[in-house]
Amino acid sequence: SLTKFGTAFLNRVEGSQCSAPLLDHVTLIDTPGVLSGAKQREGRAYDFVKVCEWYAERSDMILLLFDAHKLDISDEFRDTIMALK
Repeated sequence: SLTKFGTAFLNRVEGSQCSAPLLDHVTLIDTPGVLSGAKQREGRAYDFVKVCEWYAERSDMILLLFDAHKLDISDEFRDTIMALK
């Protein structure tokens, strides 16, 4: 069902398996960092916020990490937070 985000997204998805008992019950997904500036976001060629929303609908827990030394968050990060709520 991720094909709806297009080949630009699918070409960037990578997977890895590790033999560890904990991972029999847990799946970890790390997304690329959110970008600031429209020019950088347009270079993604897929809707980052919609992809995060898709994963969130299937998740039990979401951790959002940000740089505490920056005074503001980017528009994309704000949009992502709003989509997840």
